[in-house]
Amino acid sequence: MTVYIQTDEKGEYHNINAFLAAAGFEALGFEVIKYQDIEEVQSVDRATTFVGGIGIIRKRLEQLGIYTPYEIEYPASLRTFLRRKVWTSTLQKVMQSGQFGIFIKPVQTKLFKGKVIERFGDFIGLKYEEEVDVWCSEVIPVVTEWRCFVRYGVLIDVRYYRGQWDSQLDLSVVESAIAAYTNQPSAYCLDFGVDAEGEYYLIEVNDGHSLGSYGMEPIAYAKFLSARWSELVGVEDVLNF
Repeated sequence: MTVYIQTDEKGEYHNINAFLAAAGFEALGFEVIKYQDIEEVQSVDRATTFVGGIGIIRKRLEQLGIYTPYEIEYPASLRTFLRRKVWTSTLQKVMQSGQFGIFIKPVQTKLFKGKVIERFGDFIGLKYEEEVDVWCSEVIPVVTEWRCFVRYGVLIDVRYYRGQWDSQLDLSVVESAIAAYTNQPSAYCLDFGVDAEGEYYLIEVNDGHSLGSYGMEPIAYAKFLSARWSELVGVEDVLNF
């Protein structure tokens, strides 16, 4: 069993997530091969697992002729957990509307970082030659966010994301969302936030193909990545145990 893991130009692991993934896969008996340029490994068998950033993983899937949609974000079956209005628009329409006090982020992953629009100056740096599709959301007053890792329908880890570190997360809310999520992928994350009044909000859902570990134990992280990669390329997950 082999896994390819992304490195930088010096041959060092791309980031801490790559390092932890390597440790996990090695502990599980995988041969770890480093790569920097995805174009150099096109001939590798499709069943071989790849670890890297979102852009790299998408390019690898394109090499294999596998269509990958934009990130999951807001599944219809989980809309009640959002507890706010979320809609799609375009960057140009939002700019023209003059509507402030909303959060926007691009539908196309990582095109720009999501941000709250409070004034026209917040649009600086977001000009593009072509129209850009965006998600829009009412702003929610969360004080803490957590990333909840789910593998094969089971909550396997929860990691503090940002905000007040000593807030408490009601796991029954997370479990309810998992149960309600129809057609869920084999590995993904639910990002939940809580406000000062103790009300919970589903911030977004993130696909598991290239998520950071946020300190997850290496073997669990390797198994998490393996689950989603195997599903995407249509092969058996040898780490499904």
